[in-house]
Amino acid sequence: QRRAHAQTGQNPALQTFLFCLARLTQFPVQLVFCYDGNQRPDVKRGHKVSSREHWMVKPTQRILDVFNTAMDYGVSSLPSLQEKLRLNFALMNRAGVIDAVLTDDSDTFVFGAKTVLRNSTLSMDTIKMYTAGAIQERIDRCLTGDAFITMAICCCGDYDKSGLLGCRCETALGLVRCMDNSMLRSAICSNNQGWSLKEWRNIAQCHLLSDPTGKMGRSHPALARSLPESFPSADTINSYAHPAVTSLAEVPKLQLPAPPDLAQLACVIQQFLGWDSKKLLSAFHTTIWPVVILHELLEDLANNSPRSNEVRDCFIF
Repeated sequence: QRRAHAQTGQNPALQTFLFCLARLTQFPVQLVFCYDGNQRPDVKRGHKVSSREHWMVKPTQRILDVFNTAMDYGVSSLPSLQEKLRLNFALMNRAGVIDAVLTDDSDTFVFGAKTVLRNSTLSMDTIKMYTAGAIQERIDRCLTGDAFITMAICCCGDYDKSGLLGCRCETALGLVRCMDNSMLRSAICSNNQGWSLKEWRNIAQCHLLSDPTGKMGRSHPALARSLPESFPSADTINSYAHPAVTSLAEVPKLQLPAPPDLAQLACVIQQFLGWDSKKLLSAFHTTIWPVVILHELLEDLANNSPRSNEVRDCFIF
C-alpha cells in the first residue's frame, strides 16, 4: 500500500501488483501464487480476520491468468484449495514440489519449509535466502521439526499476539534445547489435553527456574514465576501443528510457464488501470517484452531440447 499521487492512475494498488509481477516474471522461475480462503483462522497477529473476500482477489487473479507465467491456485480455479495454500507452500517445499517459498512471513519454517527467500519485491540485485539446514548449522542442531513450534508459541506469531511475555528468542531456544519438543503436538492429541499441557508447563517452569541441565545458559526465575496457567494455548499449538491444509495429492501438477497473452493483457490493463495506448505501449516495451522473450526461450528449450526434462524440472519456485 503506497500513497497515491497525481501520476499513479485510477488503481495504484493493482498497478503496483502488475509491476511487481512483471519484475518477478523476468526471472527464469515458475511462480505459484495463493490466496486466503474461508477456512483461514479467525484471528491473526491479534486482529480479527474479515470473512469477506478482499476486493483485490478477482482482479489480481485475472492479471495472473493473462500473464500465463503464474500458476493461479486461487478462488476461481480451485475453490477447495483456496484457504490452505499459504501453509501448503511449506509442505510443497518440504516434499520437493517447489524449490523455495518467497515470503516475508517468519513462521514458514514452523510449517515445514526447507528454503525461504525474502525481499519479495526483488528491488535489489540480491535477496536473502534462509534454509533449514543453515539454521541448524549456524544456530543450533536442535532447531528442526516441532522445535519451531516451541519457538513460535514462546516468541509469539500469527496465531498468538503476545506469546510468553518476557521470553526472548535466546530463552525460547534454551527451552528448545531442554524440552522434548514433540510433547506439545502429543499434548493436543491427548485424551487428557489439560493435564498434558500442564505437565509441559511444569517441566518448562523447572528449566526456567534453575536450569538443571545447564542448556538454558542461565536461569530465569522471574519468568518461571510469572508463567501463566493458560500457557501454552491449545488453540495456538493446534494452529501450528495441525493447520488446515490440502494434501499434496490434491494439488494440480505444475505446468510449464508460457508467455503472457498480450492481447488479453492489454485489455485487462486498460480496464483496471485506464491507461491510454501510448502509456500501454511504453509499459509493454520496458516491462512486458523481457517477460515474453524469456518465456518463449524457455518454452522453446522445453519443447525442443533433448534434455527437456531437465529444463522442465529447473527453476520451479
